[in-house]
Amino acid sequence: MNKGMQKYAEYLDQIEAELIRCTSESTIDSKQTVVDAMRYSLLSGGKRVRPVLTLAVANALGSATDQNLLRLASAIEMIHAYSLIHDDLPAMDNDDLRRGKPTNHIIYGEGMAVLAGDGLLNLAYEELFNLCELQPTLNKACLNIARKAGINGMIGGQSMDMTKFESDDPEISLQYLIKLQKLKTGGLINAATLSGYYYAEAMQNTDNFNSQLEELFITYADRLGLAFQIRDDLLDVMSNEEKLGKSIGKDMRDQKLTFVTLLGVEESKKYENKLYDEIVLILSKLEKLNVDIDFLSCFTSILMHRDY
Repeated sequence: MNKGMQKYAEYLDQIEAELIRCTSESTIDSKQTVVDAMRYSLLSGGKRVRPVLTLAVANALGSATDQNLLRLASAIEMIHAYSLIHDDLPAMDNDDLRRGKPTNHIIYGEGMAVLAGDGLLNLAYEELFNLCELQPTLNKACLNIARKAGINGMIGGQSMDMTKFESDDPEISLQYLIKLQKLKTGGLINAATLSGYYYAEAMQNTDNFNSQLEELFITYADRLGLAFQIRDDLLDVMSNEEKLGKSIGKDMRDQKLTFVTLLGVEESKKYENKLYDEIVLILSKLEKLNVDIDFLSCFTSILMHRDY
């Protein structure tokens, strides 16, 4: 195992332990079915992209991983888990497989799945409010999470995705799709990345943190979110159900607007590569500003070349 993969494994272990703590009997009343439903989706594995980004960015900027940083990162993962539960519902994407297991509503029913998602979202905000009470300088990070999870981010993008959009102009369609995915997928990627940045900024309070550095991380998150979504769209037609852990071919079947359905496979790959080249350039600029980009470079490559 190379150094980057070893660090990724360490992050996963830390995040998993924190998610278990957040939903343990000492933290919440676990005698309710809804808690079982929450745990079913939250603790079902996954790449943990968003909390890993939070830890990695904070570490790259010189802040060590402590309990408060883990709480911040795990709150974002709880919000992500809630969004997946709701996305899979019959009224939304109507999917019956997630991470190789039956989706939440298949096991617990639609009503309980809605409540499980609501429970994870509210538990995340409990963690964030507690953090702000302990460390008021984290208000900036927590407010950005709320914004990027809401109508100015993930929910706004999801509503655009549910709206039937038709245009004979491919360029107009592409611009609509880019805006949609910058909100839907990119919202929490931004929240995760900037949470790490804002955490390091709050903990260190030095002149090293400035608008130029922040803007580079914003651009990094923007490009990564789009590239991540293009890879998802490609995997929907290039992978298989066993490897991907979820239904494939749904985008084409449901006539959804995606990068692949709009641009085709080869053009989507070209766009993905263009974004990856831009990310590499951004990381190079960050390195010149004394940011330790070693793991971020490795993790970005893992995400851009993943086959599941």
